[in-house]
Amino acid sequence: MVEPQPPRPSVRAARRSDLQVLTDLRMRFLGEAAHDEPRLRLMPDARVRTEQAFPVWMGHDDRVILLAAPSEGEDEATPVAYAMGLLRRAPPILASQNVGEILEVYVTPEHRGEGLAAKLVAVLTDALVGRGAEVLRSAVPVGHVAATARLERAGYRPLQIELERSLGAG
Repeated sequence: MVEPQPPRPSVRAARRSDLQVLTDLRMRFLGEAAHDEPRLRLMPDARVRTEQAFPVWMGHDDRVILLAAPSEGEDEATPVAYAMGLLRRAPPILASQNVGEILEVYVTPEHRGEGLAAKLVAVLTDALVGRGAEVLRSAVPVGHVAATARLERAGYRPLQIELERSLGAG
């Protein structure tokens, strides 16, 4: 007897009609980040700023915004994950190269472990390479073991450690 295969995630480009779900997912992402690291606290106008930013970001050719749903073939299924990437020239003064950056990857807690994040990283990587990325990068908080492991499985390796010293209160 053949074992049933788990559903494969469906990943697609975000559309303007997705602005509400994108905003909701990003606010959950930012909220978790602020909870995990208090220095990353949310500003009171974070939702409004996110609602204003997504339509602008969607209009930029250097940005990639993806949504994922749990099952393949369900184009209109409610997305439960998103990812965002950026293509830029870096460094601007020396011999520069096209850098594809994975900026954010978020999966709602109830859908973690279903392969959504890995699928988003793979599709985002392909999209950035397709836009001309010569190298790929992703900044990951030091304590985020799952994100680090996921990116390492996708072939990413540490390049540098960014150190920070807080000068203000809080």
